[in-house]
Amino acid sequence: MKSAFRQSMAWLHTWVGLLLSWVLFFIFLTGTVGYFDDELDDWMTPETPTFSATVNESMPVLEQFLSAKGADLKNYSVSFPVDRTQPFLTISYRDADNKRQRVKLNPYTGEELTPRATAGGQTLYRMHYRLRYIPTKIAYYIVGVATMFMFLALITGVVIHKKIFKEFFTFRPGKKPTAWLDGHNLMSVMSLPFHFMITFTGFLLLLYTLMPLIMNAHYGDGKEGRDAFFKEYFSRTSVKASGISEPSLELQTLLERAGKEMAGKPIAWFSVSNSGDKNAIFEAGSIHENLSDSRDKWVFDANNGELIKAQIGHESSKSFYYVLRSLHEGLFASTSLRWLYFLTGLLGTGMIASGMVLWTVKRRAKAIKSGGGSFGYRFTEGLNLACLLGLPAGIAMYLIANRVLPVELSERALWEVNSLFITFSVFILVAVAKSTAKKADSAWVSLTFLTGFLYALVPVVNAITTDNNLLFSLLNQNWVFVGVDVVCIAVAMACFVLGNYLNKIFNVKVNQQKHSIGPDFKRGHVS
Repeated sequence: MKSAFRQSMAWLHTWVGLLLSWVLFFIFLTGTVGYFDDELDDWMTPETPTFSATVNESMPVLEQFLSAKGADLKNYSVSFPVDRTQPFLTISYRDADNKRQRVKLNPYTGEELTPRATAGGQTLYRMHYRLRYIPTKIAYYIVGVATMFMFLALITGVVIHKKIFKEFFTFRPGKKPTAWLDGHNLMSVMSLPFHFMITFTGFLLLLYTLMPLIMNAHYGDGKEGRDAFFKEYFSRTSVKASGISEPSLELQTLLERAGKEMAGKPIAWFSVSNSGDKNAIFEAGSIHENLSDSRDKWVFDANNGELIKAQIGHESSKSFYYVLRSLHEGLFASTSLRWLYFLTGLLGTGMIASGMVLWTVKRRAKAIKSGGGSFGYRFTEGLNLACLLGLPAGIAMYLIANRVLPVELSERALWEVNSLFITFSVFILVAVAKSTAKKADSAWVSLTFLTGFLYALVPVVNAITTDNNLLFSLLNQNWVFVGVDVVCIAVAMACFVLGNYLNKIFNVKVNQQKHSIGPDFKRGHVS
């Protein structure tokens, strides 16, 4: 009975894992890269330096800017360069035409910074839940279903491995199918708590889209009901101007008042609403220092400095939501902890990738005996190959496009993203075409080398088009540029080693492929 149950769980694990493995690989890889989204934003705007300045250091420039705008500036917000998410002094306001404007300033000189148009790291991060080229709501549903499949695959994976911790220390390199299984188990168990956490919290963040019935029952359907719910639940401050003039306190006074209430926490941002009106509001917030301080803010009457509300911590349900959100996004993480997030994310990506390869390996002997396998088998292998190499290659091209596209190009940011998916699409066409034609082995070798070449090209193009080459960045301790170059070089070397290994086990030259299916991971050669 137990054996039959485990066999049914193994079947479920296999097919649940395969059916949405391509979407899950996309989600995990882009989400993992997204842990350094702000650093990638900095790398993709090399002409603008980053700054670190306190409120007091930034005040002369801020006051000069506000003075130049005059009394017509009624609503504006300011973010100070006090952490990695905010490298400039940023001021957002509405102009005379009520259009939202945003300026980035050097906090020491007041020089306005105009970085190149770029999709940046934020776009890669958003791709892991918004996908691309499809309506956002449909993307949420696709990602939500994929997340549920992932959760089911994790649970069934634990069930079928009754000796999971013993298998964690097992690796049989001489036995090719079991070596892939051992590698899959190793990457799964090594960061299993992370996989459960990231899957559960990811599903929770989509809860309002996937399970809206309770919200709709109380607030009504449509945008108005949804906006009313979010405004109330997330305590969004919205006060209309009364039309009655009343002088507001000096900005410096309001900042000092906020500093006292915030008990020594650094002020990361503030906003002013309805300045010079009876209903003038001043809000201030700090940086994320721990799991539970997400969205903490202090609201003051801007005319007398009286504290209206201190939103510190939240009631149980909201606190639970914010803690899990912080866990998922790593909002509180230091640089070292962010690297840990990145590495465990790579393990999750590797777990999915090894599962995709394992599906192919287990069916290889039968495919060889039948002359190459069914069309479904070859097509699936082609999709696996395209996904495993095409998406990483697309990300490399995305970085290259940032450097080589003309700065003045119209819709430049869009074409950076397009370059990623054009590359991905080419890999899909080549991999599927060669696999269905029983020539997947040549695709494995050539596309692996091509991916390595693209990653090796990133630091070269960066050195040619900017002053921030690897040596210069090391000497100036510009760790963002060092990190991107080193990671790209490491990926390139890994691809070249893998491509050389595949070439050897095929015993053919890259451009003279003769065999029909792909790398015989089971036998170590092509039969």
